[in-house]
Amino acid sequence: MVDRINDRVFVIGEGGSANSTLIAGKDCSILIDTSLFPEKAIKISKFSMDVFGLPITYVINTHYHPDHTFGNSAFEGLDIIASSKTKEIMESMDFNYIKTVWGEERAKESHITLPNIVFSDEKVFNICGRKITLIKLGGHTPDSTIAYLEDDNILIAGDLIFNEYHPEITPDSDLNRWLQALDYIRNIQPFFVVPGHGHFGGLEIIGKMKEYILKIEMFINGKIGENDLINDPNISKRMFPELFVSSIENILRFSKINTH
Repeated sequence: MVDRINDRVFVIGEGGSANSTLIAGKDCSILIDTSLFPEKAIKISKFSMDVFGLPITYVINTHYHPDHTFGNSAFEGLDIIASSKTKEIMESMDFNYIKTVWGEERAKESHITLPNIVFSDEKVFNICGRKITLIKLGGHTPDSTIAYLEDDNILIAGDLIFNEYHPEITPDSDLNRWLQALDYIRNIQPFFVVPGHGHFGGLEIIGKMKEYILKIEMFINGKIGENDLINDPNISKRMFPELFVSSIENILRFSKINTH
């Protein structure tokens, strides 16, 4: 799936896989999130040359999850930008971690390529003739980061937003902070929002994501029943229902939520 936002920004993803956002600049391209597989990242690099006639020379990771970062190795030697928190978490990924993602045989032949340019909480980058503001908000993960293209009024939200698919709520998710992050994104008033998974949209997909998390909180806090939760179209019509089940389990066991 290749979704064209405009002549210089394309979103690449398929079947609910993590989105990679390709941005053409003046003399080079920028890739935000490199997917799970280096092979796919290489194809995106070729796509950039075919469509724009420009090489990818900068990579940005929105957070540490493998489906957004393990394609980094296709860009070994290039500038890879992420928050310092993202790099810190990726540095802790050992062979056993890689094995759980790729299996033992592939893990033996693979390595993780870390970000080599980091920032703390917020930084403006002028790269490839493009101004991109990166802001670490946390929520989905402690390092969840957004990228804002002010000239295009496009916001790349990473996994702070899932569209059409159930979000992955992990042991290190913080639902209260996630809700704050969604309010922050809405206040920017972007015209286009690129989710971590699913098709891009507008402000409406921010609202649906917030409603989803609020409904989960209401269920966990006993304010609504199971039927009210699963019969909500914003929940029942999303794909990957297995993520919904695992997310509820993770919230009950690990996650921080509003308990009042």
